[in-house]
Amino acid sequence: MLVVAAPGDLSADLVVRELTGRGTDVHRIDPNDLVKPGVLRLTGYADNEPLRFLLADEHRTTPSAAIVSVFWWHPDAPEGWSQGESRAVLEGLLYGLEGVLWVNHPHRAAAAKPGPGQLKQAATLGFRTPHTIYTNDPEEAVRFAGEHNGRAVCKTLTGHSERFVPARIVTAGEIEADADAVSRAVHYFQQPVEKVYDIRLTVIGDRLFPCKINGKGGKLDWRVVPEEELSFEPVAVSQPLVKKIQKLMGQLGLEYAALDFAVDSHGTWWFLEANPSGQFGFVQAATGMVISRSIAEHLVETAMATRVFTPDGGHRASSGSGRRRPRSAD
Repeated sequence: MLVVAAPGDLSADLVVRELTGRGTDVHRIDPNDLVKPGVLRLTGYADNEPLRFLLADEHRTTPSAAIVSVFWWHPDAPEGWSQGESRAVLEGLLYGLEGVLWVNHPHRAAAAKPGPGQLKQAATLGFRTPHTIYTNDPEEAVRFAGEHNGRAVCKTLTGHSERFVPARIVTAGEIEADADAVSRAVHYFQQPVEKVYDIRLTVIGDRLFPCKINGKGGKLDWRVVPEEELSFEPVAVSQPLVKKIQKLMGQLGLEYAALDFAVDSHGTWWFLEANPSGQFGFVQAATGMVISRSIAEHLVETAMATRVFTPDGGHRASSGSGRRRPRSAD
């Protein structure tokens, strides 16, 4: 199992611990080590033979033919040309592997990221989604807020380079007063959901881990609430919703995702987004849910279920699919 992650990442640490506890051969790498002489060595070949490569460090040497699954988890972005060039070669070689299970493949994760397309897919599948507008036209933004009692949620799709930007409520008056700023970038406004609590629902393969998040003070974005003021509790999820999640994960081409919902006083689950690389460590730590164990099991069992072993001790990918039907993990 190849694990590609930044050093010291807690979630990656948890998965690696589970994998090694199962006796699985794991090679964890930090792609940015490729520019550190002798730390991580890569040699790849592109010729008339199948694409192949060798990864080596002080701990182990891994030929590409031995890799059955890849856990791609938040590797740090390249800094400078050397890291960027080295990462491009590594990714090109990895993407050329056939019959390998990815959690998640970077191309699929990028295509499935939260945004207009994802919301449209969710709504088409029957999820309850808040009305949403993307605009740099202040008049349209004011009109949208007016349709929702003079208020709208202002959110972001990308991270700010210098600070964390939480979701917040803005009024039609505030939008109008700051019209110049609105016109300088496309803004993401959404219908406010009068929520009672939040749900973080982690999906890996066929297993679902729904967690109820309660926060004091009625904050719109629970991520800004101090940890000691949050409570986490495993909850059940209805079978109709499980089926919708199954279809959404299939359409997005994902093996893993962290779905966020807002639940109102009527018990309606409002779909907000599915993050292909959403963190799970804090949920596991607070609830004891075995998320990292399930990721490890999926990386091993699902990958091996789609491989045929040959008499010489090798293996090759079969034509079967490793995806199974999602179920709730109680």
